[in-house]
Amino acid sequence: MIILGLNSGTSRDGISGVIFDLRTVFPHPVFNLLWHQEFPYPKSVLNFFSQLEKNPALEILSRADFFLGEVFAETSQKIIKKSGLSPNKIDLIASHGQTIAHFPKPKKIGKYNISATVQLGELSVIAQRTGITTVGNFRAGDIAGGGEGAPILAYSEFLLFGSKNKSRMILNLGGIANFTLIPKRAKPEQIRAMDAGVCNIFLDQLIQILTEDKLRFDRNGKIAQKGKVRPGWKEHLLKHLLFRPGRSKSLCARHYQREWIKKVLSPLKISGERKRADLLRSGVRAVAEMIYLTYSANFKNNPIDELVISGGGAKNQALILEIKEVFKKKVILSSELGIPLQAKEPIGFGILAMLCLLGKEVDLRSITGARALSILGQIAPGKNWGKLLKKLTKGVKQ
Repeated sequence: MIILGLNSGTSRDGISGVIFDLRTVFPHPVFNLLWHQEFPYPKSVLNFFSQLEKNPALEILSRADFFLGEVFAETSQKIIKKSGLSPNKIDLIASHGQTIAHFPKPKKIGKYNISATVQLGELSVIAQRTGITTVGNFRAGDIAGGGEGAPILAYSEFLLFGSKNKSRMILNLGGIANFTLIPKRAKPEQIRAMDAGVCNIFLDQLIQILTEDKLRFDRNGKIAQKGKVRPGWKEHLLKHLLFRPGRSKSLCARHYQREWIKKVLSPLKISGERKRADLLRSGVRAVAEMIYLTYSANFKNNPIDELVISGGGAKNQALILEIKEVFKKKVILSSELGIPLQAKEPIGFGILAMLCLLGKEVDLRSITGARALSILGQIAPGKNWGKLLKKLTKGVKQ
């Protein structure tokens, strides 16, 4: 089954895409990665996000869903063209969409306790433009089953990274950092996962504020590597970054945007190149300690042998150095296991899409707090729907 996977994370900086040939799913996925690429959002999309933040009116929100559907569809077509594959070779598109809001904490409405999440990028637009059946909106099924809808990829990570010999933390350094704990020889009910707190949302906004938007991010952490950690600054930042779960194990990124970061920075007097570098390094250290403290406060009885790190933040060498220093465990990048840093999540959603087509329930009860197993994903049939059904009827290795 040849799957095109798409993901855009909470950093809202672009779309990561992969094409892979999924041969089997269980007990561990066997696949051949055919293509992977990252597409930064054009300025028009970034401007639209800003407009949406300021005025999330019904019409703007509705049009945003279809607008981003067009963006994801166009990106899919670009990926297929660059891969050199014929479009009719692609069996399935898996699209997570763009998270705009996430409300994991239930709120009473009438007689119901309602949690909610919003991912934009209309699936029917993607299926219509490409002709390829598209699966997405994965979080909704878990929320319907009583879960928080996040971290939604923990089961895919269990399949991809489970080990007989090592207990692993699978750490994703995205806009929000999240981790999955997979004990050696684990069963699904032994997996633990949660958001650890803001990561690239904070670090990217930090460099944008310090450079007055001349830089969008600190490429490879080069500026942070020139600085040193100032304990007072680090403690001040960590106090604001620490995520105290309470009733929720997942975060809504909308609380941690530019104005929030400006308020956090307001007591600090930053001027000059040296202080800016020191602040970035102090911020990187605060993020590393935030992740460790979230882990140790909630999962002290879940020891780990090594960390497997992926996501855009894994390119930040200063952040990787600080994580190694804080955890004092072996750290490996997902690329060392054959999965490029920003390919893990689109591959993970591709696996969830395949499980959806096969009618396989996903067990996230120990992860999201769901009360029931759920089939994750919704299907928008493309022109290849009949052909895909025949292929599924003939049998796909599971």
